[in-house]
Amino acid sequence: MRQRPLILLTFAVLAAHGLLLAWPGMEEALRKARITGSTPNELRFEVRQISPPPPVATLPAPAPAPASRPRVAPTAPVAPRPQLQKAPPQQAPTSRASVGPKTPESAADQLAAASAETAPPVNAEAPPAAPSALDQLLAPSEPSAAPTSDSISGSAAERPSSDAVTSQDSSSPAPDPVPSPPGADAPNAAAPAVAEPAPAPGIGSPGYAGPMPAIKLPPSARLQFQAKGSAKGFQYSAKAQLLFKTDGQRYQAEQEVSAFLMGSRSQTSSGQITPHGLAPQRFVDKARKERSADLDAAAGRVRYSDGDDPQAVSAGVQDRLSIFLQLSSMVAANPERYAPGSTVAINVTSARSTEVWTFVVDGPETLDLPAGATPALRLTRQPRKGQDQTAHLWLAPSLQYLPVRIRLSQSNGDFADLQLQAATVDGQPATPP
Repeated sequence: MRQRPLILLTFAVLAAHGLLLAWPGMEEALRKARITGSTPNELRFEVRQISPPPPVATLPAPAPAPASRPRVAPTAPVAPRPQLQKAPPQQAPTSRASVGPKTPESAADQLAAASAETAPPVNAEAPPAAPSALDQLLAPSEPSAAPTSDSISGSAAERPSSDAVTSQDSSSPAPDPVPSPPGADAPNAAAPAVAEPAPAPGIGSPGYAGPMPAIKLPPSARLQFQAKGSAKGFQYSAKAQLLFKTDGQRYQAEQEVSAFLMGSRSQTSSGQITPHGLAPQRFVDKARKERSADLDAAAGRVRYSDGDDPQAVSAGVQDRLSIFLQLSSMVAANPERYAPGSTVAINVTSARSTEVWTFVVDGPETLDLPAGATPALRLTRQPRKGQDQTAHLWLAPSLQYLPVRIRLSQSNGDFADLQLQAATVDGQPATPP
């Protein structure tokens, strides 16, 4: 038992001597472990501070571009360069150090850059506000594009346009029709749009030299209508009124259509009374915006408030409201002249331009109106183009041929139908027989 403590003491002394002898080597091992990093934190520290960054290859100076292939300027033409497409493709460099002189851009890149430079600017203007339902009433100025047939059958507007060449009185020689330019009907997509052949001259057209109509002016009257129609597929009902005042020297006419929650549209016409009927001097068309036309038949022109080009006219020109009253005066003066199939052509101005309106007499018929059964003479405006507005007009002999029904139809199916509900003539209530 006495030997065991001695043995342990001897072993401890030997271990201490061995540790002292091995300490320099262990210190060196610990230093190396610290340098190489034995923990994640020491590794990140030594990598940032001791490890040098990788060498960056220096780019050689770019060689001068060959004289035969100059760099394409930014204003190069848009057309592709076939010789670039035919050139053999070059192998892509594997590193930045091996990049040589800059190669020309490909044809696709040139086309894309040129297209971006020459692309037209995008129109950032907001589209115009959509017209209200009543903006299509009372002779709308913009035709619709979708073709359709008129809903009134048996109208003379469905006859061939050759029936509309007898606008002059049968006792007077008819003017020679204006010939169409050669090849005007042949399509030519490459050439610019060819102006349409001028229509046959009508009363009030520039240079018109035909006979002027006899007239019998109707008395002052107030006509109240029930209006029904369709605008862009929306069915509506409205109230309308046509007011005509005259003192024998001057006249004033006003027509207004209004509907609940839909607004209103009005047209006014004022001017002088001549031996050949109404001579309008000012026409105003008012919906959301007011436009007007100032007519000067003596000077032979019409001027417009919106700055549209002045139009040449002559005596007898009408506006889009006075035309209905002028037709009443003409038929009342000579009903026999306007037999079924006869025509009359009159130059009519809107608030923006003029156009010859040709009316065909369809014949008499009896209408079932809110005011009662009414015999009337129907006239139809023949559209010159498929997109033109078609106007049907019924004149009642019992009311001195004042209009008792007016129907305006668009080629897309929109229409406005005004039917007489009550009439006051010369201050007295008038009832159709």
